[in-house]
Amino acid sequence: MADEVIREVRRVRHEISRRCGHDVHKVLAWYRAFQDELKQSGKYRFSQPDESNDPVTSKSAAQDRVST
Repeated sequence: MADEVIREVRRVRHEISRRCGHDVHKVLAWYRAFQDELKQSGKYRFSQPDESNDPVTSKSAAQDRVST
């Protein structure tokens, strides 16, 4: 059962990539647009990232980058 699900997920992901010409930027844009569509539908709830724990976007990470 799990193998079938994994195969289907991979098939769909490959199809999305094919439609986008296997261009990573286009694929990312497609996923973002799809996410926005799902959010606007109101049918699903999305969690908001806690940026204070994100080592890339947190203020302390920015200060570390400046000081080095």
